[in-house]
Amino acid sequence: MAGGAGVIASVVIALIGVMIGAISAYVSELGAVASATKISALNAPIRDDPLFDLAYHKREEIVRRVLASADWASPGLERLAPPQMTPGKPKPKIIIIFDDMGIDKRAFENTLALPGPLTLSFLPYANDVDLLAAAARKAGRTVMLHLPMEPEGEADPGPVALTSKMTGVAFLDALIWNLDRFDGYVAVNNHMGSKLTADEAAMKTVLAYLKQEGVFFLDSVTTGDTKVRSAAARVGAEVFSRDVFLDAEAGDKPAIRKQLRLVERIARETGYAVAICHPRKETLEVLGPWLTSAPERGFELASVTVLETIRRQEKIQALATKAPSLRL
Repeated sequence: MAGGAGVIASVVIALIGVMIGAISAYVSELGAVASATKISALNAPIRDDPLFDLAYHKREEIVRRVLASADWASPGLERLAPPQMTPGKPKPKIIIIFDDMGIDKRAFENTLALPGPLTLSFLPYANDVDLLAAAARKAGRTVMLHLPMEPEGEADPGPVALTSKMTGVAFLDALIWNLDRFDGYVAVNNHMGSKLTADEAAMKTVLAYLKQEGVFFLDSVTTGDTKVRSAAARVGAEVFSRDVFLDAEAGDKPAIRKQLRLVERIARETGYAVAICHPRKETLEVLGPWLTSAPERGFELASVTVLETIRRQEKIQALATKAPSLRL
């Protein structure tokens, strides 16, 4: 029996060696790779989805126009007038995502005290992150995972970050380690990552894996060279993007108010807006009153999960406009 077990073990080890060799060969051509069970998604043909592209590009054009025409000459203007509501038309939705959650426990508690709905994105390497994420869900907050990725330059994304220099096995190990740190998250967005999100092969790996896990990716857009969308098209994954950073510079309350004005304008013109911020003292002080008044002024605060509903509605509407008329 012992001899038979030894033979079986040898066969298993040999098979593992073949699998690793195959993965390494793939890495040499395309960069970081997903696990053997996820490989098929990486080889899928590029998605041909003109309805999806039409909705995306139409909205992106509006967002670019709004950002380009932003009025920075009115520092005293904190918010726009309430949107004009059309009976039967949904209220403009605003999704607020707090990044870098889990490191500062006091900031976590202060963020939980804000009116919602809000989405909290936790750094997987934070101490007791599983307990904090569970507490956030219990408090009615939506939870995301803030995946550390390689940036351009010398900034430190933190431990176990995904980098373009990793071998396929190391990349996969790091990805799984981060994703397994806590559960209950509905989506993943990048922490830093200006270099890695510009690497299409690496992002194909990440997105293919997330697709198999039933989790979508939201691009924080830390670089204008992001390849997230093209990688998603090649593996058939759903991805979304942030529209506005509220507090790119710490401690600047006037800048946060101006960014909120852009968020409102984008929401009014496109139906929704996605804003990312951080649990800093000044950000919380500005957002508290703004979040309280937003519903009264005609906006709907929403969780990041509403993006999936919006995407489905966009596709249905696009199909309806192209469908031939039916005659009974």
